[in-house]
Parts: sequence; structure tokens; C-alpha cells
Amino acid sequence: MSHVPAVPEPAHVSRVPRTLLDRVAQWWRTSALTLWAVAGAAGLFQLMVLNVASYTYPHLPLRGWVIVALLLAASLVARRHWPLAVVIVTSLASGAVDLWGPRGGLNLLSMLALYALLVTASTRDRIIGFSISALCTLVPTALAKWPQVSTLSPGILILVLVLAVASISRSRREALEHGDAQLAAQSAEHRLVAQRDAARHQARVAAELHDSVGHALTAIIALSEGMQGAGGSPQTDEAIDMMNALAREGLADTRRAVASLQTAPGPSPDDAETTDPLTGRVSEGPQSPSGAAGWDRLDDLLTTVRATGISAALTETGRRPLDAVDSQALGEVVYVVVREALTNVMRHAEGATRVVVSLDHDQAATRITVSDDGRAAQPGHVNGFPDSSQAPAAAGHGLANLAAAVGGHGGTLSAGPTTYEGASGWVVRALVPFPEGASR
Repeated sequence: MSHVPAVPEPAHVSRVPRTLLDRVAQWWRTSALTLWAVAGAAGLFQLMVLNVASYTYPHLPLRGWVIVALLLAASLVARRHWPLAVVIVTSLASGAVDLWGPRGGLNLLSMLALYALLVTASTRDRIIGFSISALCTLVPTALAKWPQVSTLSPGILILVLVLAVASISRSRREALEHGDAQLAAQSAEHRLVAQRDAARHQARVAAELHDSVGHALTAIIALSEGMQGAGGSPQTDEAIDMMNALAREGLADTRRAVASLQTAPGPSPDDAETTDPLTGRVSEGPQSPSGAAGWDRLDDLLTTVRATGISAALTETGRRPLDAVDSQALGEVVYVVVREALTNVMRHAEGATRVVVSLDHDQAATRITVSDDGRAAQPGHVNGFPDSSQAPAAAGHGLANLAAAVGGHGGTLSAGPTTYEGASGWVVRALVPFPEGASR
């Protein structure tokens, strides 16, 4: 049989490596601290400018200018969400001040807003915002009659500088985002390829089960049915009946395994008919993916063990979950653990005369203990006889798979020799927690 490979899930989203400057720029664009810090620093700068202007222009209505400056500084808080609106407001205010008030303070606000717009906004908004900012910076500078306004060069230089820095920052950010998108696409493609390969592998495994195990079990059923009543003794007839029952049970398990490995979507629970994946026959009603394995099948497992001459007993303490769904889910796990443990007893416990299955339920979990008094079989042997199917490479797969199954339900499993002094045998222990919210 082949092993079905698992499709690896990415531990994290692949990204293009970032430099320190990239991380600083990302922090500057996204941090709430920088959002408020820039607005606060700009507001303080306006107060400093107006304080100096109050000495140069003693008749300046200082209180009104302070209110306007602080309101415009506060508007910078919205520059990430509404960058174009903030650019328009700050640019118009800056241009008006250049014409009728002390120049220099509000230009910083409009340039900060313009930078945020050029880095993050769409092409249309960038063109509109830059045009308005340029007009509100250059036209008032050319028309103003204030003595400190003498040339267009500072305004042009500031606009060019803001445009250059914003363009570089935006280009770098877009390059990183494009690289991240390419890596994400490659990762998604690799996962799709892995999923496709896993699906093909599952199809091959299903075919192997169908062609080998399924057909072999079907042949055993047919042969045992033909031998019923021809054994010559009650013991032989009983063994033949047991062989037939076990083969039918194995065939049912194989059918469920094949159905679960089918790559095509299974039938809807509302479908009136289902197709047997081994025989191709159509049967009425949906098939449960987990089958009938559960609490009511535990006695069948013990009956099988007793038929081999080993005394088998089952003890149970505590109460199972009251909820039917929770109880069924727990019963399926218990059944799988007990079945694997008893199978190992019959195959590997040489000289075993008894096996005890204990189920202990408490408020949070069920403890499963399966112990026998046999000796560990030699490698490549079953019940003292050579068995070519027991290759060393395959040893331990049953318990490893069982541990994975129990772990999938949040439980633990251990197996080892009996630790009681003077006793021999093997013990399998499993702890399976109840589903969250299970009623007791």
C-alpha cells in the first residue's frame, strides 16, 4: 500500500525581504503614532511661526490666525483616509495666507498633505491634488505684495522636492507589493500542484484497495460461504463463520476507505442512491463516512479475540457524554483504539491468554487501557510463525497512525511493556478528551 502525502500548508505568507528603510517607511505610513505626531508637530510649528509674525506685524489678528492654523493642522489627521480633500483645504488656506497674511507657516501643512496624497492615492487624485497645490503655491507667490515674497524659486523647489521624494517612496512600495504578489502567486501555484499530486496519489491508493484488498476479501467471503456446513465439526464451522464475518467487516471498512479517497465529490446526504465503490452496485440511502463503528461494536471485537482462544474482558466506569453526537464521535475514536490494540495482541503477543479493555470516563475525558499478558513477538513473526508481510520497514505504522488519529482529537496515546513487577505483557493507553461543551 502507498502512503498518501499530505499537502504542506505555508507557515507564513512569503514576502520580499525588507530593508530597514522599508520597514521605517511602512511604519511611517501605517502607524497611528506618526499620524498624530505629524499633526501635533505641524500645529506647534504654526504657533511658533505666528508668534514670530506677531512681532513683525503687530496689527495682525493673531487669535484668528491661531485658530485657522490649528484647525488646518488637525486636518492632517485625516490625510490617510481623505488625502485629496485635505490637500485641497490646506492648499487653498496656504494660498490665501500668502496673499493676505504672513507667509511661510501654512505651506508646510499643504506639503505634508500633498506628500501623503502622492504616496497613496490614485493617478487621478494625484493629478488633481498636485495641480491644485501647485496653483495655490505659485500663483499667490507671484501676486503677493508682502515684502518677504520676492521669487517663485522656493515654491517651485519645494514642489519638486515633495514630488521626487513621494515618487521614490511610492515606486519602492509598489515594487515590494508586486514582488509580494508574485511570491504569493508562486506559492499558490505550488500548493495547487501539490494538491493535484496528492489527489492523483489518493486515486492510485483507492485503485490499489479496490483491486487488491477489496477483491481478496470478496473472494474470502465467497469461499467461506461455500464452506459453511462442510467443516465436519462445530468448531470448524464456527471458525468458518467467524472468518466470513471478519471478511465482511474488513470489506465494509475497505469500502469506506475507498470512498474517502475518491477525488470526485461524494454524493449529497439527500441523495436517494449511492454507488458501492468496489462492486459498482447501486444501493438506496447515503452511506455514513464513518460507518457503524462505535460503542455497540466493541463486543464484536472481543468476540473475535475470544475466537482465537484468548480470554477477553471489558470494564467501563463513569458515564459517557449524554449528547448523541458527542457520544458517537467519542465512540468511534474508542473503537479505533481498541481495535488496533486488540489486533496487535492477536498478531504480536506470543503466548497471550487474556486481554483486558478498560474504559474510564471522568468529567473531561475517557481513558482507554488495553493490557495483555503475552510476550512481544520476534520481528517478522506473527504468533510465533514467520510472516513475510511483516517487513521491518512497516513495523510500528499501526500505532503511529493511531497516535496521529488520537492526537487529531486532542488526545494522547502511549504503548509499552507492563511495568508491574513480575508481570509480563503489553499495555496501550489513550486519553481522549470530550468535545468542548459536551453534556455529562
